[in-house]
Amino acid sequence: MSLQINKLNGIYELTGVLDLTTAKPLLNHIKLLQGFEKSIDINIDNLSLIDRTGVAALLTILSLSLRTDCNITISGRGYKDIYNEYRDNQAA
Repeated sequence: MSLQINKLNGIYELTGVLDLTTAKPLLNHIKLLQGFEKSIDINIDNLSLIDRTGVAALLTILSLSLRTDCNITISGRGYKDIYNEYRDNQAA
């Protein structure tokens, strides 16, 4: 399956599958965007599947926000679970 990234009203909409084959290209794309954007808003509502590698990619994206001047936010169904996983890993 594939992953599409479309910018709609200033929000990057992810559509498709976020898995082992699409996680690294997504990370590379977000890293590239950090050079051009002050803020990156990502919506995951249209993802049909997020596997373990995809969750790890989203956690890495959140970590990138802490190390740069670019604010990154992720929203959508299931995001609360991903955020809780991130928060728990930061506390450990």
